[in-house]
Order: sequence, then structure tokens, then C-alpha cells
Amino acid sequence: MDYKNALTYKKEVFEKLSKRQLKDAFELLTKLVVNTQDWHASEKLSELETNYKYMLHYPFEDTVDPQKDTIYNTILRTLYELTDDASDELLTIDSSNIFYERLRINTVRTPLTLSEIKKQLKDVTESWALADLLEAGDIKQAKLRELSVKRERTGSELFNYMFISARASEQDEAEYISFLNQEEVPVREKLLFISALTLNLFHRFDGRKLCVLMNACQSEENSIRLRAIVGLIIVLQMYDVRWQLYPECQFKLDALAEDETFRRSVLAVVKQLIRSRETEEISRKLTEEIIPEMMKFNSLAGKKLNMQDLMGETDFADKNPDWQKELENSGLANKLQEYSSLQMEGADVFHSTFSSLKNFPFFGELSNWFLPFDAQYSELQPLFSDKEGLNALLQTAVLNSSHMCNSDKYSFAFSLMQIPSSQRQMMAGRFGEESDQLKEMQKEAESLNSKVGEEIISNQYIQDLYRFFKLYPYKNNFFDIFKLRLNFYDKKSISPLISDHNSMLQIANYCFDKNFFSEALGIYQKLIDNGAFESDLWQKLGYCKQMLDDLKGALDAFLQAELLSPDNSWIIKRIAQVYKSLKDPQRALEYYQRAAQLNPNNLNLELNIGHCYLDLGEYDKALNCYFKIEVLDSKSSKSWRPIAWTAFLLRKFELAQQYYQQILADKPNVHDFLNAGHVELCLNHKKTALDFYLKAVRKSSDFNQFVALFEEDAKELIAAGVDTSFFPFLLDELRYKLD
Repeated sequence: MDYKNALTYKKEVFEKLSKRQLKDAFELLTKLVVNTQDWHASEKLSELETNYKYMLHYPFEDTVDPQKDTIYNTILRTLYELTDDASDELLTIDSSNIFYERLRINTVRTPLTLSEIKKQLKDVTESWALADLLEAGDIKQAKLRELSVKRERTGSELFNYMFISARASEQDEAEYISFLNQEEVPVREKLLFISALTLNLFHRFDGRKLCVLMNACQSEENSIRLRAIVGLIIVLQMYDVRWQLYPECQFKLDALAEDETFRRSVLAVVKQLIRSRETEEISRKLTEEIIPEMMKFNSLAGKKLNMQDLMGETDFADKNPDWQKELENSGLANKLQEYSSLQMEGADVFHSTFSSLKNFPFFGELSNWFLPFDAQYSELQPLFSDKEGLNALLQTAVLNSSHMCNSDKYSFAFSLMQIPSSQRQMMAGRFGEESDQLKEMQKEAESLNSKVGEEIISNQYIQDLYRFFKLYPYKNNFFDIFKLRLNFYDKKSISPLISDHNSMLQIANYCFDKNFFSEALGIYQKLIDNGAFESDLWQKLGYCKQMLDDLKGALDAFLQAELLSPDNSWIIKRIAQVYKSLKDPQRALEYYQRAAQLNPNNLNLELNIGHCYLDLGEYDKALNCYFKIEVLDSKSSKSWRPIAWTAFLLRKFELAQQYYQQILADKPNVHDFLNAGHVELCLNHKKTALDFYLKAVRKSSDFNQFVALFEEDAKELIAAGVDTSFFPFLLDELRYKLD
């Protein structure tokens, strides 16, 4: 069986198991296991099926089996694990996936054990301490670089060891926990271990490894704890369907959930994962809107503001006030303000900037995508040495930057390595000034929220993961975790961790603010089902449904909100709007009139009242509304079109003609020329009508579109007394005119 068939069988077995169709799952899995030629697995599968048949037999004999649920869950759990293991064995033979390639490489070489890796790390740490005692100079730098390279190779070996490790035994679990708890193991390597463990879990669920990850969620080291929590939430998202089969994991998660700090971190990570879905849109805005506008503004400023005059005798530091005016007029100021707000919020604003800087050899190594930034990395040591006097500035600009993730810091540092030393010094000075400002802003944020530092750690790690799953050259070898749905409250494993009212409201509002209406809708509904009965919840529920085109559901929600806030003009306007969309102009009119009482002389409301009268066929009342709008805003042309069309429907052709003349002198569209033609035709001005129709045709995409529009209005022309026999002549004359 080739790897494609193996993957197909694996997917089909999982589908049958998720639907609890075990007989079909046994049949498919038998075909998969037979190809492995593993008699032990075949025997185990046969034994499982026999047990399942016995279990099925008992209910039909009216026999009560108190262990039925436990036995059933054990069978399900074992079937999932057998499917994982059998498919992995078959895929290892010929799959080109990086996971299986590394497994095959390990069969022809002797990989290091975890104990050996730990010993090598200890040796490097001790040797580094001795090298640090050497006098500063080339010999010391060479020794430190040599030790850094050795440490990096060991770290890469550690990552590979964990990434492709087999299903964990009880002994493995104890060894992994011991490794993470040992103080002599550097934090950098523990973080690599956590990421490799997480990546292994993404590939294949393993209850014991998940317990190791949950154990790391209790670490006193924030960077380890938060990296583990991020991995845990994503793993729970991926494997929620299996969760109830692992009571030991649930027990451990329940114990974790008693810690308020853990729950708070989970809430922050969930919000950050939701925010990560904005990254592509932010990148698009930067590349398609903000940067082109900046380029355009620079060019415009140069032409309009006579830059040469600025270089005269005026104070060099003075800024021309015209610049700010030009900036505001261009619309760029608002976009830059939005960009700044996103950056301070923690949004991933640098993804597009650094996406093209992932081609350095550094990123060819899988483990480096997860490596925390470290100035001691061998290739970066020249950059962070004191030879150029840049160390302090670069430490501030790069290491202490809360806005760049680890992956981008490496991209930035390697880019600096390509720049001549003199230019680096000049750049570092600028970075130092800007970084001081950013540090002050960060201090202010931390004074308002003591947990900002922790949120930065988890946010940066999620951005590192985003870089890996979107930019790694072999990203197609991995399931993209950022394509998982944001339905955290549908997950039995995650939902209890964020089920308190405050957390649910925070996440719902966060999804709502980011326009993730489907996800927000589900949470608002749960809040209401749980007994929350605020008007604001019903309003947002209705808005979500309206945005998702569930107009009837939106109407029900808005009506419920109205009961709680009867004089809220926003709710009343929304109800009117929905009634109008549902083609119920009478009810829409009632609510628009109520809204108008609360907001007298509101032009949009008066316009909509007129439209409702128009839909109801009460043309005189509609025309009066439109005239009122014209009186209220004599400088606006907003009322011209409805006045002209309503006058036409009332057969007041001279009045309609007068307004269409004004419209055609402004910015006419295809409908304006068409309607003006109708008016002239009804006045028996056929030649003038023909000219207007010709202009309408030329404004249309093609002649057929014009004919379709004309036929839609034919009934009004007939009602106005136009002879239908004239229509074919008119259309043919237009055809000849167009030739």
C-alpha cells in the first residue's frame, strides 16, 4: 500500500470513529494493519473486535454492564491509536513528508538519547563559564563561537529527537518531565523541547505527551509556561473529538484549571489566536493601501510644498504645518493611526515586512523557526560584540522589542549583518531613539496591566508559529493550525476553562470587534442561554445575524432588545432596516417614523420613510417626504432622484423633467439617462427620448443589459399611455444608431 492510500484509509477510519461506526472502522483498519505485516497489531485488533461484539451482545440480553462505557471508550481510544501507529508505519516507507524522512534517516544512524543530549548541554554550559573567564580578545571570541555552534547542533538534535519520537511510554513521560524540571538544562533548550513536543502532538495525539505539556504549564519560568499553554490550547482544538477517551488528561486539566493564573493565561492565548486571523488582512492593507499611500504622499508633498524652499534659512528642526494638512487630506493619517493602534494592541503588523527575509540559511533548519532570540547565536556574535559599540543599542532595539517576534528578530539581525559597519552604526542610533520611546510606552502599558509582559511572550510565540506554518519552505508537510475554526466554546476540553461570564463576554466582544460574526454569534447565544438578559447582548446577537444574512433571526433578536430598551433609536432603526429588507414596508414605515420622532429632521430617516411610502404605492406622501429633505438640505442633491422618479410615477412629467435636467447636469448614471428617456417618451418627445436612451446604452455594459432595464420599466410606460407597438421600433432604431 503506497502512502496516498494509507492516508486515505487513515482519514476514512477517523471519520467512521468520529461517527461511532465501529464495525466499518474495524473493516477499514484491518486492511491498513494487514499491510504493515505486524502480527502483534493484527492480533490486538482482532481481540478488540471480539470484545466489542461481546459488549454489543449484552444490551440485547437485558444484561446490565456497569463497565460498558469504560470498555467502549477504551476500544475507541485503542482504535484511534492503532490507526495512528499503523498509518505511520506505512508512511515511513515512502512518504516524502519531512516527519517520515527524518524517521528514515534515524534508522541509518544512531541518534543521541535524551540523557546524552542533556550531558552535552551540561558540558557546553560548564565550558562556556570557563571561556568567559578568558581575557577579551580573538581567542575568547573564537572559543565562545565554537561552543555556540556545539550548543546549536545539540539543540537541533534535541528538537529532532522530540519531534519524531514514538508514542510515549510511562518511562518516557517521566524522563521528559525530569528533563524539563532540571535546573542545569538551559531555558532555551527547554523551549525548543516544548515546541518539538507540540509539533509531535500536532502530528499524532499522545495522552502521555499531552500530560507532559500540561506539566510544563505549571513551570515557574514564564516563557516555558506560556509556550506550553499555547501548544496545549491548539492541541485541544485539534483533538477535542478524542478528549473524553483520556480521563487521566481531563483530571490533570481540571487540576490546572483551579489555578486562576492558568485560566487568565488561557483567556489571553485564546484572544491572541483569534487575533492571528487578522494577519493576512493587515498584510494586505499594508502592501495595498498604507505603503502605496505613503509613496503617493511623499511624491505629492514634494510637488505641492516646494521642498527646496524648506532648505533655506529657516530653522532646520521646524516642521512645515502644510505637511500635516496634506497628511490629513490624503487620508493617510487615519490609516497610520489605525496601524499604530494595531501595533500597540499586539496585532501582527510585521508579517508582510519580514516574510521576504526568511531565506537566510538559518531558516533552513526546522528547529530554528522555534528558537527564542539569543544574541549568543554563533552567526550573530560579531553583530552583538562591543567592537562597533553597538551592543547596548542593538540590545535595546532588537532584544527588548515587544513588537517583533523571535523569528523576525533573527531576520532583522541577519539583515543587519549584510550591511556595512558604518551604516549599521548610523541605523543603530536611530533604533535606539525610537526604541526608548517604545520602551516608555511599554512601561506605561505594564503599569496599567501587570500581565502585559506575559501576554507579550505568548503573543510573540503565536507569531513565531504563524511564520512557520505560513512561510517555512516545507509548510505543506504540516497541517496549518491557523486554519482551525475559532469555535473554542464548541470544544469540550477548552470551553470549561473560559466558561465564566466575564471570559465569555470578553471573547464574544473581541470576535465581534474583529468582525468574526459567526464565532461571536455562538458565544452571545450561549451567554443568553445561560441566563444573561442584557439589551446589549440581544443587539449584538441581532447584528451578527444580520451580517450573516439571517434576517428573520436578526429581527427576533432586535425585537427582544427593544423590549429591554424601548426608546433606543439604534435598535428602532435596525428593526426598520430589517423589515425593509424582508419586504415589509408597512412595518418598516412604522419603525422609521418612531425613529424620526426620536431624531427629528434626520435626512436618512426621512429618505427611508419616503422609500417606504414609495414601496406601498403612496406616491403623494413619498413625494412630500422627498421635498422635505430638499428643504432641510438645499445644498444636497440627495433628494433629486427620488423626487424625479416619484413625480414620473405620479404622471407629473414636467416636474420629473425639471429634476432630471438637474441630475443629468451633475454626475448621471445609466438609470438617470434611462429614466430621463422615459419622461421624454411620455411627453411625446421621441427624438429627445432616443438621445437619452442612446446615452444610457453607452453607459451600460452592453445592449442586452439596457434592454433588460428597459423591459423592467415597460409596465410603468404602458400605464402612462405609451403605445407598446412603439417599443420594437425604438429598440431597432437604437441598434442602427449604435452600428
